[in-house]
Amino acid sequence: MLLMKKVVDKIKKLLNTGKRKLLFVVEKRPFASFFAFLFLFLILIVISNFLGTPKIEEEKETLQTKSVRIYRVGSAPKLTVQAQIEKSGVVTITSLMGGVVQTIYKNQGEEIDKGQWLIGLSSNYQGGNTFSLQRQIAQKQYQTAKDTHDKQKDSIDLQKKIAEKGHVMAEDLRAINEQSIAGISSLVSLNSDILSSLDSELNTLSQNSASNSALILSTKQLKSQFLAANNQAQASLTNTQYQSSDDNAPAELTDLQKNLTIKQLEVQKKMLDLNLEISKLQLQMAQVTEALMYPSSPFSGIVQRVFVKVGQAVTPGTQLAIINQTTDLPDPITAIAYVSADIARRISLLEPSILHLNGNTNLSLNPTYITQEAIQGSLYGVYFTVPDNYVRNMTEKGFIQVDLPIGHYDTSAVIPYIPVDAIYQTKDQSYIYIITDNKAQARSVELGNVYGSFVEVQKGLNDVDKVILDRNVIAGDPVKIIQ
Repeated sequence: MLLMKKVVDKIKKLLNTGKRKLLFVVEKRPFASFFAFLFLFLILIVISNFLGTPKIEEEKETLQTKSVRIYRVGSAPKLTVQAQIEKSGVVTITSLMGGVVQTIYKNQGEEIDKGQWLIGLSSNYQGGNTFSLQRQIAQKQYQTAKDTHDKQKDSIDLQKKIAEKGHVMAEDLRAINEQSIAGISSLVSLNSDILSSLDSELNTLSQNSASNSALILSTKQLKSQFLAANNQAQASLTNTQYQSSDDNAPAELTDLQKNLTIKQLEVQKKMLDLNLEISKLQLQMAQVTEALMYPSSPFSGIVQRVFVKVGQAVTPGTQLAIINQTTDLPDPITAIAYVSADIARRISLLEPSILHLNGNTNLSLNPTYITQEAIQGSLYGVYFTVPDNYVRNMTEKGFIQVDLPIGHYDTSAVIPYIPVDAIYQTKDQSYIYIITDNKAQARSVELGNVYGSFVEVQKGLNDVDKVILDRNVIAGDPVKIIQ
């Protein structure tokens, strides 16, 4: 401790001595001292700058690795198109008949049963409904036809019995006439014998005509009476024979009249049944027409939206509401992509298509069907059946992106297709970038026909080439493939 104190005292003594000497020099030579201190200060600044400057490291220039999408030669290229979503459990109810919205029975968020009315329409703004009146008229006509149907059929049955009885009576009359033929024949024969006797008597009296003139006259008168009676009896006999014969026209006419009457009555009976059935069908048709004024739900569900309001006039085809089905049954979802005929023929069925659903969800599916004819203008349909568990990722009538494989996988005979955006062109040549040793390298190619956003590459590609599809690279850039 004493040693430390002695050292401190000695330092103070030396400082005091130096201080006195320095002050003496400054007072004796002020200008020289000033410049000396200034020079010393500059030297200190230079030394401090030299010592405080950090050492600059030599930086090497490095290129940033770029992420790129590629097309592998030998795999089917992808053509991106839009597909429309169709859900069987989501239905847009449209108006099938023009009218005025009179009543809205269900609003958004309300449950509705199958067949339950959704909206009520009227023919005018006062609420009148001509189709309801037509239904009432048809109902009255059907009820009247139904009430009188049995009575009219009973009346027809009675008329049929009358016709049959009339035929039986005609047959009985023919039998009676046939029985009277023998008596009439006997009368004719008797009259003929009497006329023969009168002729003999007249011949005898004529021999002495002078004395028997009065007797001859009375005999002739008697003959005339018998002759008239005999002619009448003969005519009656002939007529009776004609009427009583089953082979003559009167008998046939009676049979025809009976058959005609019965057939007419049978036709009337069938017409009664037909009129009753037509009345019933007319009532059903009127009920169907009336139901057009009351759009109903095709299934049990929940009303998602109502497009109209009370008092609004609608026409056929006007959207009324959207209903979502509430059921545990499967809800098939179909995605339909519309493409040209050339693309439809080239779609690969060996490689799956990629469906980009909402929510960054990708789904690999093979087409369930490709139409053989155009279904929308000149476009063909490519159908995909989407599993039910993706129902919340899609909306009815919405659109999603679909990558369709064009061509056939790993088939060297097929000319490869690459997107047009991957082609670079100059006046003299067309070239692309491929990946070689993880770097972009330019290569000249010979192009063919263009199909949509894809182009044929006829020459310049090898089986193992990886074509860069992005346009953010130049030759020599390090690249990595986006998986």
